[in-house]
Amino acid sequence: MALLFFTSDIKSYNIQATDGEMGKVKDLYFDDDSWTIRYAVVDTRKWLPGRKVLLSPSSFVSFKEDDKQLEVEYDKETVRNSPEIPEGQEITPETEKSLIGYYGWSRYWLTSSMWGVDNGPITSSFDERDSFRDKFAEDVPENEDARHNLRSDEETIGFKVHANNGKIGTVADLICDDDDWKVRQLVIQSSESYVEEKYLLAVTEEIESVDWFEQDIYLNLPVEVANQKTTYSKKSDILVER
Repeated sequence: MALLFFTSDIKSYNIQATDGEMGKVKDLYFDDDSWTIRYAVVDTRKWLPGRKVLLSPSSFVSFKEDDKQLEVEYDKETVRNSPEIPEGQEITPETEKSLIGYYGWSRYWLTSSMWGVDNGPITSSFDERDSFRDKFAEDVPENEDARHNLRSDEETIGFKVHANNGKIGTVADLICDDDDWKVRQLVIQSSESYVEEKYLLAVTEEIESVDWFEQDIYLNLPVEVANQKTTYSKKSDILVER
């Protein structure tokens, strides 16, 4: 059974390679089509300075909540030799294709399912990277196009959330699961009161549209319905009964 987590909590986890600690989760990127987390951005500290290191959830081996540790299937040398992404550079479709070609991750945007043919994060079935690169070159059509944009979890916090007839509040956190890594719910801090904290949840299926430039999320429900949702005085109470 999948467990639910605040994405803010995941960003406190250490990344454990097969040969030692690699760094911490700095940010999470999800696609704006299915709201599924596609990459963890790793803060490698002084180990790989000047580089943005991305790891797909398909590379996660175990998720240890008590130890705040995320184990991945690669050693440090494999990550060091991955395609370089300079710090501050946007993640383009070409960048994604180069990472997929190296690691053997699923081309999730070519399917209507969340990840691939088995509808879950897929690890590579190839033991040798060179073998996969040969296979990838034969298998990828030249005109393949991604039907999504990657969005930062860090940047989405604070977005204004609106019902179809008024403002509800702001995004305080996101909730995802550790099975297919879909963002299941928005944690919304209500704007109803500026004196007391109050949180409510909206499932991502209730999102009608998002203005990523103006930082506005619009839900396809009225304020009255939103205000009838279960509310929490503390964010920590939300996942108590997981």
